[in-house]
Amino acid sequence: MRKIFFVFVFFVFAYSATAQTFEARVNRSSVPEGETFLLTLELNGAKTNQTPNFSPLDIDFTTYSIAQSHRTNIVNGNVSQSQQWNLVLMPNKIGKIVIPAIELDKYKTTPIEIYVGEQNAKDISDQSQIKPVRFKINGSIDNTKPYVQQQINYTLTLYDAGGLQGDAPFFVNNDENNWIIKSLGEPQIQTKLDNGKTYREITFKYALFAQKSGEIEIPPVRFNGFYLTKDQRTDPFANLFADSAFSGGFGFSDVFATRNPVILNTKPIKVNVQPAPAENGRDWWLPAENVKLYAEFVSQPPRFKVGDAVSRNIYLQATGVIDSQLPDITFSATPNLKQYPEKPQFEAKLQNGKIIATKKITNVYIPTKAGELILPEISVDWFNTKTKTMETATLPEMKVLVAENPNMQKNNNQPSAIAKQENNFIESQNNQPPKPVIPETSVWKMNILAFGLGIIICLIIIKLVSLARSIKSGYSKQVISAAKNRDFRTLRDAILAWAQNKWPDKKIISLQDVDEIVENKEFRCELDKLSEVLYSQNEKEWNEFLFIKTFKKINKKHRKIGKYNEPLPKLYK
Repeated sequence: MRKIFFVFVFFVFAYSATAQTFEARVNRSSVPEGETFLLTLELNGAKTNQTPNFSPLDIDFTTYSIAQSHRTNIVNGNVSQSQQWNLVLMPNKIGKIVIPAIELDKYKTTPIEIYVGEQNAKDISDQSQIKPVRFKINGSIDNTKPYVQQQINYTLTLYDAGGLQGDAPFFVNNDENNWIIKSLGEPQIQTKLDNGKTYREITFKYALFAQKSGEIEIPPVRFNGFYLTKDQRTDPFANLFADSAFSGGFGFSDVFATRNPVILNTKPIKVNVQPAPAENGRDWWLPAENVKLYAEFVSQPPRFKVGDAVSRNIYLQATGVIDSQLPDITFSATPNLKQYPEKPQFEAKLQNGKIIATKKITNVYIPTKAGELILPEISVDWFNTKTKTMETATLPEMKVLVAENPNMQKNNNQPSAIAKQENNFIESQNNQPPKPVIPETSVWKMNILAFGLGIIICLIIIKLVSLARSIKSGYSKQVISAAKNRDFRTLRDAILAWAQNKWPDKKIISLQDVDEIVENKEFRCELDKLSEVLYSQNEKEWNEFLFIKTFKKINKKHRKIGKYNEPLPKLYK
């Protein structure tokens, strides 16, 4: 009897030892690059409150979700329990990857080998696992040896053969000290046919400007998205509607669908950026495909008279640069001519995949003498990226004939007449008898009148101060109004006017100048977004409420401002 008891105990322990297992399995051993797969960990015949150690997975995988479940099975009166952990994983590299052993208490799973990337039949023993790649991403540039600050075009292509969805791609960890990146408009989508199967080709275009020379790396581009798969177990309409147009029209297929994450990354591209040539010899460096200088008078034909103002618009246009790269235009001093350049205005447009930046400056000419006058030549040196040579864009000098101004002649004679009248008045005063003495009774009346006049003058001064403050506050109101209306070009000009009013002693001609003066990370980010939307015309990426909130904070911080800055200098000073 005792022998039978020991045999029974032995079999019980033997059964328990064999029943307690901790296993790992995957739903597929071949995973296309950028797609997820399911790793299932199952503990059988035992119960634990502990969680498996998932940290070894962090080396080669990104974990998107972890779901835990418990299950009790009763078979022929025998009760068994199991616990499961289902992990949705994304491989971080391609090729053969080993899923490491996962530990839980005293248990450990067996490592599993999977293959990630575009499958090769030679690399996979189980040919049934070979599946076509559903999603791919590729980045390329048109110039691997650009000059510093020269535009190079970056083309990003997404290949979608399985209903890919998601947000716009973005450059990962871009250092603005290395690259300025501008979007070149909306993506282009084409449907193509390959081996009898259709797929979408989505192309994004970017303009990149290297900010330093040497070998630097274009950062990778990342796309975060997903694709949907129907869950037949939970979809009550799966068999009822199948793939009918009815279900598609009402979106039943999406209600019970599962989102499968997709992350696609391009490879970084190394670029050998060449420095500016030594013969540049200028304070600025303008590498472009083409540069033009041209001008037009506001009034046609222009009429030059002594003392009268004549306005002329001068345009500097460059292909393959952004507005911040355009140099200042200098106006040489000329005898018998006063010149008053106004604040420059900027414009950017896209043409044949190139950014064309234009700077417009209105210069006011005021001749001071009649006769022949020469409007001086204007020139800008630039580097031709096609011919690899320095060139000069020139606006030639212009001869004009200045006429006499009858109104100015009258004004010139007026001082002598006034002086003569003053002399006659002084002589008449000397010949007059002494002034009568004012009675004391009227003195107090004069004092009251003077006191009242002083009060009126004080009220006028207070009113003028209030008016000046309202003018100052008007600049910030213009900024907020333009932001609310999403009028981006007006917003840019309003920001420049606001900053020039805040800091009249600073030279502010661009948003970059505003950024350098304000020195605030949040405001810098909003200015960058504004510059981005000015070039890309993608208004969806801009949040006016966030901009206004940030601007109000900056405006309040810099409440103390300098002397009111007039929009233009006095022309007849």
